Amino acid sequence: MTDQTLLQLRELLLNEFSEPELVALCKDIGLDYEALPGTGTFGKTREIVEAARAQDKLRLLHSRLRELKPEAYAANIGAAITAAETPADGSTPAKQEEKAGAPIPRMILPLLALLALVIGASLIFSRLSSAPTPQTAAEAGSAEQPTLASTEAAPPVQPEVISAEATIENTPAASEGAPVVATVAPEMDAAATAPAESPTPEPTLPSQPEPAATNTLSASEAHPAAMNVRQINDQLTLFYTGKASAQDLEYFWMGEALRAVLDFGNTRLLRAMRITADQRDALEITHEYLRAPTVTSETTNGAVVASREFWRYANALNRNEVCEVRDYVYNMVRDGERYRVRSVQSRLVRSGCES
Repeated sequence: MTDQTLLQLRELLLNEFSEPELVALCKDIGLDYEALPGTGTFGKTREIVEAARAQDKLRLLHSRLRELKPEAYAANIGAAITAAETPADGSTPAKQEEKAGAPIPRMILPLLALLALVIGASLIFSRLSSAPTPQTAAEAGSAEQPTLASTEAAPPVQPEVISAEATIENTPAASEGAPVVATVAPEMDAAATAPAESPTPEPTLPSQPEPAATNTLSASEAHPAAMNVRQINDQLTLFYTGKASAQDLEYFWMGEALRAVLDFGNTRLLRAMRITADQRDALEITHEYLRAPTVTSETTNGAVVASREFWRYANALNRNEVCEVRDYVYNMVRDGERYRVRSVQSRLVRSGCES
């Protein structure tokens, strides 16, 4: 089981299960929820995954997750885990072990091949040593051909094929600390037309980036769509801390992407930070770009922007802190002089705050 898969298991538990559901899940797989270390769902989910791995209960955990949350499991974990756990012929692990047989018979083939080589070599040596007169290189080569042919006719050693567990790299993953989650609508055709939007009042926007900064950016980094991504993330910081409204977000967000970011800011972030909506001003949120927003493709109707971002979420009331590094791909639609986010994909690179 890869570290990436364990991270995605933890994200699924945190985002899709309430605390009572986590208690019931632990009971189903033979874990004591209350005895696990950690505080709240944020800490308990990490310990559930670690305990399941330590007690060899990951397969049972996967099975219960597929039964309880089939749609969320398929979206976040996907078919790669199922393919890794199920053999290609559809047989169960027990049947596969029966077909594989004991490890000792598998060693017989290499030993037989080695024995055939030794016998062939001894025949060649005895034939050469018993020859009455020296043979030419050509005659010796022709005389040895039958022996070599018989050696080559020995049963070939069949290599043992071991299926490796597939790792999920680009599966969109939901996380407790990500500003945008992988449950956002899938990537749409870039040529698709944007839905008509009703005019919205002038939103609260963060200040424009310093003009001098564009001198150090490449053309694709200074593109209006890439610069809009910088404004979008500054605006998200204001929204998460209660300084901007949901109506303000409509200036840069639309459709499913807007609904996803509102759900994160109004529900999942508050739950992860263990605060209520009227305590948003206690949040301290910062972000920086480890890979600057860059336009990777462009059409007359929109553009695609990619970035790697570090986000830190901290609660001054209880000192709860979450840090993440994620890769983002923004699918943006051109709307006059601005670009609006139609869909976004994210991939968790690492989590944890450095001391």
